[in-house]
Amino acid sequence: MRAPASTKPDKRSSSLARTAGNFDRLYRDHVDLIYRFANRLCGETEAAKDLVQETFLNAYRGFDKFRGEAQVSTWLYAIASRACMRMRRKRKGAPERELSLDEFVPTSEGEFRLQIPVEGLSPEEALENKELRQALDLAINKLPGKYKMVLVLRDMEGVSAKEVGTIMGLNERAVKSRLHRARLFVRRELSAKGLTHNGDSLG
Repeated sequence: MRAPASTKPDKRSSSLARTAGNFDRLYRDHVDLIYRFANRLCGETEAAKDLVQETFLNAYRGFDKFRGEAQVSTWLYAIASRACMRMRRKRKGAPERELSLDEFVPTSEGEFRLQIPVEGLSPEEALENKELRQALDLAINKLPGKYKMVLVLRDMEGVSAKEVGTIMGLNERAVKSRLHRARLFVRRELSAKGLTHNGDSLG
């Protein structure tokens, strides 16, 4: 007589189910955040969608190795940043090397931060704000990738300099140097178009 089949769940199957369930929650909680980040990096809807897909595919593959030593968002930003650089290198017509902002701007000017108000604006101010935002997007898209990534993470996503360093594998000094140069480049781009806000502060 055949022994009845075991009703105990297979440990591996249970583990996989828990992993899938946990990752599904992680995806739902963070997909909008990563899409916003991807869209700011790529500047194109389809490219942003590809980057989101690549990010979460790689995150799922490495999910069992994530120990929670960093915030989930920091971990996902790091995966997305690496995926973005790989996609940029593979893109047809991509430059053989990234330009350094040393070739564009000096570093002697003062510090500022890119901030654009979004509330409490009159219709005229809202129109000016829209023009400024469009010009800002164009300027940011001209940045070499490694500078663009620092600027987006720090000034647009609000990630701390320390976390940006963790995401990009840089020390804080290097992060601040790249951020400073990126901000100066963007400010000069906007100034060339006659667009400024509150003196030296942009946006």
